[in-house]
Amino acid sequence: MVGKPYEVKGKTYVPNEDPSYNKTGLASWYGSAFHGRLTANGEVYDKEHLSAAHPTFPLPSYARVTNTETGASVIVRVNDRGPFHPGRIIDVSAKTAELLDMKRAGTAKVNVQYVGRARMDGHDMPYLMASYISKGDRLPSVQPEGQIASGVMVASNVPFGQELQSYGGGVPVPVAFGGPTPSGPRAPSAQAFDALATQDTFATLPELGPLPAERPGYGIVGLSSGLTSAYVVEPVSEVELVFDAVMVRNDGLTESSILSYAGRQYGKKASQ
Repeated sequence: MVGKPYEVKGKTYVPNEDPSYNKTGLASWYGSAFHGRLTANGEVYDKEHLSAAHPTFPLPSYARVTNTETGASVIVRVNDRGPFHPGRIIDVSAKTAELLDMKRAGTAKVNVQYVGRARMDGHDMPYLMASYISKGDRLPSVQPEGQIASGVMVASNVPFGQELQSYGGGVPVPVAFGGPTPSGPRAPSAQAFDALATQDTFATLPELGPLPAERPGYGIVGLSSGLTSAYVVEPVSEVELVFDAVMVRNDGLTESSILSYAGRQYGKKASQ
């Protein structure tokens, strides 16, 4: 959303979308004191996110902020209003201030360029990190394999070259000279960038994960058995039949029969 006009400290600010916005001025940053608070468009401020506050940009939107002294540059998500201090044109998060080499000083002279409207879900941190240009570099810190500077793998069905172009603004792409350079490594060729643009980057996982080893003795089926069961019926032994006859069925086992049997046994021993 662009937003309605508002007034702060007696000054009226009129939000508008200016695709040609390109200004240089002073930037400041805000950190822990605002961490976790709601921004002007209802998002939660995260000091570790690449975000910023601007008086008139649409919310949310993207802007490239460049430290004019060091050359460090990054695209940020503008999701808040401010700063309202004279002479300052943008407030950046603590993480952004760290990347722009201005955290220790507190302020820095920066160039701010409007990039465009931002996605509404807020899941854009990998793309913002991919747009980072550190001090002394001329291109965003992206490896050919698709690995961004923060170590996060970008998973997208859009060719990575198109994403880099859409988020990198007018960053020039170097083209190799016609012949090799004897004194140093060769510059990246145009074919290499074409291959990068047609390469989809996905984080792939194996179809099958590690299988746990079986316990000893499990999974072995006897040769005489065709089926396995949770409960195995053991054959009844002759010893068990004897005890069953004495303790359960009691076939004629009475006091008189026991005494009669004992008498017969005693008589046999006496006759011997």
